[in-house]
Amino acid sequence: MTAEELLRSIRNKMLVKTDWWGCSDQTMTAEQTAYRTELRDLPANSPNVALDEQGNLINVTWPTKPE
Repeated sequence: MTAEELLRSIRNKMLVKTDWWGCSDQTMTAEQTAYRTELRDLPANSPNVALDEQGNLINVTWPTKPE
């Protein structure tokens, strides 16, 4: 798996964990909306993403999940 593929895989899992924020009986806060946008923008905003010797992602700044 390439660094880009791993980034997208982890990012997609993080998005899935927040999908419930957008349910019809709930309104997302501005912070929640910004977090999800930052996650979706990660591949484009991480042009130097790479894997270290242990296969961990480097050169990625993950957004902070709001409370």
